[in-house]
Amino acid sequence: MKMTITGTGDSILIQGYPEEGYEGLRAVKAFIARGQARFGNLETCVTDWDTYCSAYSGGTWMNAEPRVLGQIVDFGFNFLGFANNHTMDLGPDGLLETVENVKATGVAVAGAGEDLFEASRPVYRDFPGGRVALIAVSASFNPAARAGYASKDLPGRPGVNALRHSQKILLTKEHMDQMKEIARVTKVNGYEEKACATGFRPPLAEGTMEFAKLSIALSPDGREYVATACDNRDMRRIQSAIDDAKLIADYVVIMFHCHDIAGDVMDENPAYAEEFCRRVIDGGADAVFGGGTHQLKPIEIYQGKPIFYSLGNFCFQSNMVERQPADMMDNFRLDELSGPQALAARNKGWTIGQHTQIENFLTVIPYLAFEDGKLTEAELMPVGLGFHKGRTQKGIPYPADKEESEQIFATLTRLSEPYGTKLTRDEKGIIHISL
Repeated sequence: MKMTITGTGDSILIQGYPEEGYEGLRAVKAFIARGQARFGNLETCVTDWDTYCSAYSGGTWMNAEPRVLGQIVDFGFNFLGFANNHTMDLGPDGLLETVENVKATGVAVAGAGEDLFEASRPVYRDFPGGRVALIAVSASFNPAARAGYASKDLPGRPGVNALRHSQKILLTKEHMDQMKEIARVTKVNGYEEKACATGFRPPLAEGTMEFAKLSIALSPDGREYVATACDNRDMRRIQSAIDDAKLIADYVVIMFHCHDIAGDVMDENPAYAEEFCRRVIDGGADAVFGGGTHQLKPIEIYQGKPIFYSLGNFCFQSNMVERQPADMMDNFRLDELSGPQALAARNKGWTIGQHTQIENFLTVIPYLAFEDGKLTEAELMPVGLGFHKGRTQKGIPYPADKEESEQIFATLTRLSEPYGTKLTRDEKGIIHISL
């Protein structure tokens, strides 16, 4: 039995697109429609601005009105992930209102909810090729955005299905000794050292130290880097959700949101992201659609299953948000301004920032075909988001032009080659993944 799946990157559609449509919309929708199961990541709250904002945000306090959600759904999605760094921008009420607004459209939504049970559970839809489950996870979140389980005494906490990770800086002995001397002079670890000395904290392991709550360890091989690893408490919960989904559905798709990078290059994966994606495939998932860094990252075929570490943006109108809380003005030391004026001031009249970088306006739409659980086809439609178009035509998806297609293909080929992934193109510009 054949199952077909399509997926997209982050949908940050704030003001929408022309109500009568636009040139290129039909082709984008037609490619998405090739999938029976069709996935998108909703990276904005959807409310009538009738809730308060959180004291923190995912960068910009993001909200679209319900009419815009209708346009997002009209791309053809029947699944939306809502696990990302903007899930709690408008507080718990905004999260819950968004989830209800999506459910009202008939689209299955995963990754956030009134407690951790709701946020982490799979959601399902049935198709001619079988039943498909979605589990959505975010590794980028404010700690206060993490959903919590109910206890026998207290209700659960609304929030996002979060993946935590550990982080340890590995240094040579010379650099570690320098850090110890700085800590001694500044007394930056004074409280922690006192807690250890009085028995309120266990002593640190040999060859490790802390510096202002950063964990530092002696490098065993002389390499200096930041080592990361998934939190096994969260991995056990996510694996349990996969186990449930495998008992109920034929295919399990993971949506994974991660802003972290390995060093100072936006398209490099942190170690824990690779660990996570491979572990969920090992645990029974059939595909991973990643997002977060606003641009393309490598593609890996792992154990015969596809991992898209980041599909970048599918819509990118974060410069179009109408309102921002007073916290925005305080954080950036701005005068009391309207939302659009504050965003423009932060980005120096839109002369700096993500909207000046073409990499954030290039993406692909994967098409995957499975036969009896085995991946048999994997194609990618190159898509541009109108980087060179006028302000109100920019940030919505169009079939990529020749120059954009060349850049997308070259980027994915370069990034994916170290993972053993080989890409080719046909005469129509569609990219094919060799299986």
